[in-house]
Amino acid sequence: MFHVGMDAELEAKKYLEKFYTTRVDKYLILYRKAVTRSFNLVKHSFNKGFVPARLEALRIEREMKLTEKKISEITKPARFSTKQIILLFITAIILSVLGAFLFLPFEESRTLNYSNHNYTYMLPYEIIEMKPNSITFLPKNQSVIIIPEKDLNREKLVNELVGKLKIEYELNPRTAKQVLAMDEKSNEIGMAVWEGGDRNIQVYIYLPDNQVAMNNKERQLWETATVVRSALYQFVKENGYMPKDLKVLGQAFPYNYLTELPKEPYELKNAVTTFPTRDGGWLFSLVELSNEKDLVSVVKDALKPNLLYDKDIPFMPLSIAIDKESNSLSVISEDKIIRNYKVALGKADTTPEGILRISKKVVNPDKNILKEDNVYGTRAMELSNMNYAIHGTNTPATIGENVSQGCIRLNNSDMEELYAMIPLNTAVEISKNLSLKNPKEKEWILYSPNKNLYNSLGDPMEEDLFTKYHWAN
Repeated sequence: MFHVGMDAELEAKKYLEKFYTTRVDKYLILYRKAVTRSFNLVKHSFNKGFVPARLEALRIEREMKLTEKKISEITKPARFSTKQIILLFITAIILSVLGAFLFLPFEESRTLNYSNHNYTYMLPYEIIEMKPNSITFLPKNQSVIIIPEKDLNREKLVNELVGKLKIEYELNPRTAKQVLAMDEKSNEIGMAVWEGGDRNIQVYIYLPDNQVAMNNKERQLWETATVVRSALYQFVKENGYMPKDLKVLGQAFPYNYLTELPKEPYELKNAVTTFPTRDGGWLFSLVELSNEKDLVSVVKDALKPNLLYDKDIPFMPLSIAIDKESNSLSVISEDKIIRNYKVALGKADTTPEGILRISKKVVNPDKNILKEDNVYGTRAMELSNMNYAIHGTNTPATIGENVSQGCIRLNNSDMEELYAMIPLNTAVEISKNLSLKNPKEKEWILYSPNKNLYNSLGDPMEEDLFTKYHWAN
């Protein structure tokens, strides 16, 4: 349901762009229908327990309001003639009838009879990272797509499979469908299956071994690229534009997304170039934001290692998950847990639950207090609920216990490492019953992160000398 809602938003943005270009009202009507459907589906997926949908629902709602304000400014009529008023009145009646169907509750819509035909947006999909045990269809119901090796990545594979299956569905919605994905060497790499009726599309991903088998330096490169890309992603999401220079990510407090860009592990450089010299550091291309591509894909295209390394480096923004049952904090990118720390939490269950974000990053909070009396340690990251923060401690023996007034405490060394990796605005999920799915965990058992790739010393420009903090330590 969430994925369908996000797809509907992309469709809405296409109609909106056409309206801005042509000023044709039908595109505005199509935009409003699509964006309302997107918001309702995303919100409903949150109501059904898919917690990550909350932030997207809030974002979509905010963007809907801003867009309507912009539309009202550019479509202010000078005067209405009698004929125009009559036409507007008729249009309003038609829209009211259409709106009655559009805003039916989702639960009610499920009771309608779709036995003959389901619209494609009513077919959500689930991703399964394994080869199916036994699925057999007649050849006439199977389509095959070929994905070149240079384009082979998880996101591309899922989008191609789902897109092809939905095309096949529109041609014949009564018969089960199967789409098989193959590489240029005729190796099977994935499959999408729809078994008919109201069933979800099942997307099976089984990339070849060479797509998941990385050596230690390759994993370190993926990790550091993910950190830089996450900082760029959060900057663009917050500000609405792509920066001309990555130096904006390392500004002074309170705009310090990162203390410093991490070094890539091959040449141990973090310099940024806009021309591919392949001698180390990072390659930044000023990619235009587009309604045709999601922000994750845009950021992935904009930031790459400046190396003789041609393999695809997947990207999903970093997030933090705090499990109140195990007193642990995990740094996550999609299905990979790349750091895990023991933490102290609030006594009497005072640590808040929900999805928050990192709103401030501070080096040496309350610096003027004696080190032995400074309960916040050497680093702190304030949450969007400003009463709480993730911070270091002057009582390391309390780590793993529930002793604070609600804040999340780490050992200072762990906090300094975490601070160096996590950019501003990173999502933080806190819960008692987190289900951290890590299907590739076995591949990461021997992974050895290189802490020397990050600047954990902190920068005096990231200190806040004018504020005395009173978080619920």
